[in-house]
Amino acid sequence: MDLLDKFTSEDETVIGKRVYDMYYLDIPKKEQHYWSPELRIMLEENLAGEGTFVRCVVGPRQSVWLLFVFIYGFLSVLTLFGGMYGLVQWNRGGSAGWLWCFPIALLIIFSYQMLHLFSVLYHSIGEKHLERK
Repeated sequence: MDLLDKFTSEDETVIGKRVYDMYYLDIPKKEQHYWSPELRIMLEENLAGEGTFVRCVVGPRQSVWLLFVFIYGFLSVLTLFGGMYGLVQWNRGGSAGWLWCFPIALLIIFSYQMLHLFSVLYHSIGEKHLERK
């Protein structure tokens, strides 16, 4: 960890932040945008006795994941209560416009799953371009 502290203090193109046994590496604030990735480095003691395990993950910041959780939570609550309201209205013989919450939610879930499938497929295709021979 001390080596990473030294590296980030000498290099202005990298910002480092230490949190317990994890180290976060980011690009400078003026070059960041909401979707900028970060590098998380985790150092773990080898239980066999010698050396240290170094695990690295490159991915979106936690605020991006929080945005997805918020959107899915909001859509879930809207679907649940809107659908229940629509079912009650339909059962009482009134207008059942809120029942459209169910197919719209299913369409959103299906489209997200398709986007995820395409991203996995194209990621595997892109990995072939990154291999060096």
